Amino acid sequence: MMGYSHSVSAAAAWLALNEAGVLGIDDPATLAVTTLTAAGAGMLPDLDHPKGTIANSIPPVSRWLARLVAHISGGHRKGTHSLLGLAVFWALTYFADRLTYAGLPVAAIGLAAFSGGLALRIFQAPGGWLGAILVGLGAMTTGALPLLPWAVLAGAAVHLLGDFLTTRGINLFWPLTFKPLVASRFWRKSGYMAFPILGDAGSGREGFLTSALTLYLACYLLAFVGILPLFPTQFFASLI
Repeated sequence: MMGYSHSVSAAAAWLALNEAGVLGIDDPATLAVTTLTAAGAGMLPDLDHPKGTIANSIPPVSRWLARLVAHISGGHRKGTHSLLGLAVFWALTYFADRLTYAGLPVAAIGLAAFSGGLALRIFQAPGGWLGAILVGLGAMTTGALPLLPWAVLAGAAVHLLGDFLTTRGINLFWPLTFKPLVASRFWRKSGYMAFPILGDAGSGREGFLTSALTLYLACYLLAFVGILPLFPTQFFASLI
């Protein structure tokens, strides 16, 4: 999947979890901060790509970090695109609020600001650094902090799902590699697994899915602020 698709699908998944009652977020500011964090986290697994969008988000620091992550994780679509990678992303966010300065969880706030700012950049929203700072302040002043590990986990997990649905696939169990007795397009000799219903990254099918998810985001937000009478799933359920 391409970067925009990853962020849109991560944000849509987070809002769908809230709509299903899993998250129970009813404060608009908290929802905005956590949704932007999830959308930005939808790009985090690509931190293993030194030439990717996330690597160029805060140059040169982000490029240095991307090279380091690529070295540790074995390269693109390896460590950061695995169950182990998901566990690491969650753990880093979970323990980030333990790193405090003057009583403030500066690491968690910084992570929210980075993820949210990255999402705003992917969505081509105005604001730049100001937007990232506002997301960080929102994390500090709303009920977002306890939800950040789950927003990051959701975003990163949706990223893996998106890449699993493309031709190249992922090695979910890295650093272990399970090879099939008989290779196929779904499970290759390399150990990579895929269910490539979207085709190659950037395909028309991916574009169609991303457009549908973008429409879902718009309808959800309009319903959340009361402009639309029903949330998307409520609307479709009323048609059945």
